[in-house]
Amino acid sequence: MAEDTQAPTPLAAGAPAPPFTLPGRSGSVVSLAEFAGKGHVLVYFYPKDDTPGCTKEACSLRDGFSELRAAGVTVLGISPDGAASHAAFAEKYSLPFELLTDADHAVHEAYGVWGKTPWGVGTIRRSFLVGPDGTIVRVFDSVDVEHHAEQVLEALKPAPVAGAMAAVEAAVEAAGAAVSTAVEESRKAVKGAMKSPEVKDAVAAAKKAVADVKKQPAVKKAVATAEKAVSEVKDAVTAAKRKPAVKKAVAEAKKAVAGAKKAVADVKKKPAVKRAVAKAKKAVADAKKRPVVKKAVASAKRAVARAKTAAAKKPKGALARLLALVTPSKAAPKKAAAGKAKPAARKKAAKKASPVKSVSKKAVPARKPAPKPLAKKAAPARKTAVKKAPRRKASRR
Repeated sequence: MAEDTQAPTPLAAGAPAPPFTLPGRSGSVVSLAEFAGKGHVLVYFYPKDDTPGCTKEACSLRDGFSELRAAGVTVLGISPDGAASHAAFAEKYSLPFELLTDADHAVHEAYGVWGKTPWGVGTIRRSFLVGPDGTIVRVFDSVDVEHHAEQVLEALKPAPVAGAMAAVEAAVEAAGAAVSTAVEESRKAVKGAMKSPEVKDAVAAAKKAVADVKKQPAVKKAVATAEKAVSEVKDAVTAAKRKPAVKKAVAEAKKAVAGAKKAVADVKKKPAVKRAVAKAKKAVADAKKRPVVKKAVASAKRAVARAKTAAAKKPKGALARLLALVTPSKAAPKKAAAGKAKPAARKKAAKKASPVKSVSKKAVPARKPAPKPLAKKAAPARKTAVKKAPRRKASRR
């Protein structure tokens, strides 16, 4: 006899599975509540024992029964047939799972599988995979009678994309935790270093240098210009906020944020999300124990230490920019000196060049004929070389 099986139909994944208690082929009574927290339950509805389609479906589940059991799946078949029919059907095909009788088809109706078929009013072939928490994980509307066991096993496999995303999220969370730990340890190290006398003296000297820089007229002027620019920007922002379009956009943004927060809160309450969060936390805990993560944390610590050393050696940020602005360039005097030296050098060059201009016109041709004798001597040398060559050939003959 079926229990109270009132449930909305048609059923879909995520809905609670209607409870039932039905007699089995062996004379025992089976209840869906018996399997709560013990794994998945495949509740499959079939029209009639020992018919072609129902036989193929039952044999498919029989052949894949060992794999289904290994995956933690209990198989329960339900039809309007009586216990004797179920027993004969199971014995004929060696079915290792339980077949239940729903004579008044109340459970059929609760699961939305009682209605019009090509053969009249009766059972609509459909299967439901119920999770350990009693919710429906998967609904098989189109049952492949020859490969139904494979359909169920495939549904139990995690989606590749979901698995990859979970792995990425776990890795990101693990990396974030490692970085947070490294940053916290760095802060502690910085606080400890700030207490040393050397650092205190350096800080005092830096403060004094900044104070001296601030007193300079150029810096005062730059600061005043910056403050004026900031004031103008603030005024512009305030004026923009007063516009109706901006107010409307801000209101819509706040409403969208509130809706998003509510959606996130609703999602966090779902059992599947809670399980995913628990799984992610476990993955992060496991990741923290890995040598690679430990090595990354150690590398981060060393990088922070190097950054501290570099920061202690030279000023950075606003102080560095102020010092660059105020400190005069050392190359400027040299350039000025070079500029002043140019006229003097030109005068000296002019004085040296003046004697050349006073040379008489007769001295000029005396210098020009100098290279001509060299050319005349080079010409005979080539001719003698040509004459000697035939004499050597004659001697050889």
